[in-house]
Amino acid sequence: MGNHSKSAISNSETKKPNWKGNMGKENIRTRENETTKAIMSIIRTADVINRILEIELRSYSTSPARFSVMNALIVHGGKMSPSDISKWIFRAKHTVTSMLGILENIGYVKREPNGDDRRSVNIVVTKKGWRATDSMMPNAETIGRNILSCLDEKEIENLTDLLKRIRKHLFQQKNIAVQNK
Repeated sequence: MGNHSKSAISNSETKKPNWKGNMGKENIRTRENETTKAIMSIIRTADVINRILEIELRSYSTSPARFSVMNALIVHGGKMSPSDISKWIFRAKHTVTSMLGILENIGYVKREPNGDDRRSVNIVVTKKGWRATDSMMPNAETIGRNILSCLDEKEIENLTDLLKRIRKHLFQQKNIAVQNK
């Protein structure tokens, strides 16, 4: 069992890290292939953007998550079902329910009975919610411009298209209803 034949595949051929022996830094291989590098870059970039948004949105007494809910509502004309909001921002229904409760307590949204189905409700942006969003948007646009200021217009368009394509692919892979975001 301890002998390895010459025909055995070595660790370097299978590209698996060698975890045997001295566990010092010099012996641990940390190879990232291009796919892993790209995924980790997307994750790190999203983390940085979310942190910037957390800091900037704090002055509006909101968070990136609540901003996402308000943005979803605004993009859809100010009215959506909680279920549709959940799908649009890709968050669990209970998480969205909690965020909607906060936005409702602030006075930015209200619940209205769904005319088509009395058992369900629609979330509607209030006048106060529209005013708050209107006052926040110039700053949000400035933040966005600053974040992407290292890219030209064509690069921003390409980035948007690539991210949409990845998102659509992921939704289809997981049999999730695709949202055209």
